[in-house]
Amino acid sequence: MMIVRHRYISARAKRRGGMSLKAARGLAIGTALGHVKYIQHRPGKDLEKGGRDIFTDLEDSVEGKELRDIIRDYEGRDVVIHKLTLSPEVSPNDPKEFTREVMQQLGSQKGLDLEWWAVTHNNTDHRHVHVVVLSKDRNGRNVRFDKRDYDRLKEFGDKYLERTQYSDCRVAEFERQEKDKARKKERQQQFEKDRQERIRNGEELPWLHKNIVREQLEPYREWINNQPQDDKETFEYLGQKYSKNDGYERLTGLRRHLMENTDKSLRLPKDDYKRLAGWIEQKDRARFSGEIQRQLNSAKASQTARDEQRNSPNANRYVSPLQQEMMRNPIMGLFLTEAAIASEIVRMIPLTDQRDRLKENRDDLEDARRDVEAKQRTRANPDAKDKDEAIIEKIDDAIEDNKDTRKDAHKEREREKRTRDRDLDFME
Repeated sequence: MMIVRHRYISARAKRRGGMSLKAARGLAIGTALGHVKYIQHRPGKDLEKGGRDIFTDLEDSVEGKELRDIIRDYEGRDVVIHKLTLSPEVSPNDPKEFTREVMQQLGSQKGLDLEWWAVTHNNTDHRHVHVVVLSKDRNGRNVRFDKRDYDRLKEFGDKYLERTQYSDCRVAEFERQEKDKARKKERQQQFEKDRQERIRNGEELPWLHKNIVREQLEPYREWINNQPQDDKETFEYLGQKYSKNDGYERLTGLRRHLMENTDKSLRLPKDDYKRLAGWIEQKDRARFSGEIQRQLNSAKASQTARDEQRNSPNANRYVSPLQQEMMRNPIMGLFLTEAAIASEIVRMIPLTDQRDRLKENRDDLEDARRDVEAKQRTRANPDAKDKDEAIIEKIDDAIEDNKDTRKDAHKEREREKRTRDRDLDFME
């Protein structure tokens, strides 16, 4: 598995607060030159005299001055350079060949002749490559990257390493799975520890959770009547027969085995897997059918037992006949128990809008930009392409404004949090 990071340095993004285009361009060029200096001369054990080697798709070693001169001559108003970081889980034996194959395949997929420079860093546990991609390819076409390109880079990198370093990939995959299992187990243990702590403090009732709320909102009898009927009631897997009449533990054990299984040849057919999920959901809902009434009856019985013990002659205190008669009436205890349960259920339902509308807006803008870019690639009329380019620039401006707004909102939330913390400290 490879990690891909992408950022770009843009003159448009630097243009804030009434700054002129020329000043913003100069600031962006300076930032780009600083990045080139960083990747070539970053301090570390792998730093050689004169800086690290810069290579391209055609040459193994080039002068950094060539790239810096191209950046200084930039006269556009948008992206100066793209910054890519390719960090594979398995360090490639030949990072130059690895980078060239990955970038060549990406350019072919995008229909571009990418122009790029790269530097290898060995200062971490895994060797990684910093790639500087110009904003236009060798044919003068604009270069842009989106989420699909990140997935393509990961796919091309993984295929290269599978082909050239298969055993290393298998070892890395095993270690990653073990780490994931350890993290998952640690999270489950911490969750259970916190839950038990809440139960001891009286902050949570062990039987009042989402299954109980689900049963209250849609009782099992109503839910089961609305489920589609399936004529097939059994299927076989690895020589064993499973049916809808099997117990909850056996069915969930099979699902757990399928989730932990990494061998694609041992997967369950899609229809049978959906059928298994439906059986498990039916068993799970059946377990909690009538649970609220059972808990109410249990609370009623416990309250009645405590009242009888408290009002018995051995308690050595006087209880008037009228008071005793009222306390023996289960309606009072039942009413209070039902009220507490209803209050707890209502409290657990969030009453505020939990959606991140700024993020949704940014996703919509990125989708719109990809759609316009796709249309632009299919157009033959230069004027239509220029109109599409203007639309893309406006969308980029909106995306940058969205980023600034999200940053401001985050700062405001942090400021409110610090204010609340200071108020709480004062109250203590």
